[in-house]
Amino acid sequence: MKNDNVAEFGADDFDAIDEAEMIVRVNGQATSWVWTFAGPGHPQSIAQSNRLARERLAEDREKEQARVNGRKWTDTEDSPEDARLRNVNWIVERIIGWSPVKIDGALVPFSPDAARKILMDPRKGQIFVQALEFLANDKAFMRRSAGA
Repeated sequence: MKNDNVAEFGADDFDAIDEAEMIVRVNGQATSWVWTFAGPGHPQSIAQSNRLARERLAEDREKEQARVNGRKWTDTEDSPEDARLRNVNWIVERIIGWSPVKIDGALVPFSPDAARKILMDPRKGQIFVQALEFLANDKAFMRRSAGA
């Protein structure tokens, strides 16, 4: 029995794009400020993934050593500030750059420190949430079809 209905794809049809742009919204309105994020296959994302895996493996080793040596494992307790900084650093590691922007009349060039300062400010939570949601959205790094 012959099946002529064979699916055919190019090798990169399943690949995520290396960079994606997030248009910053202020009070729900799109602005001209654009942040560029590293996709899953980008060297920045790979470095982040490798760092997180090393941290997890080190913690697993410590837990296993404690178990083998009959000690109780006690995890470190984070403060809310520690948790926010960890999340902010996770976002910052994925930012490649942003378009020119002035905040309160001053030009703010991209740097990890500038991004961290903005994202750590609780009053600027809408940008923090936008970045988290953008990075968590599988569709953000999907290849667009030629007709899209």
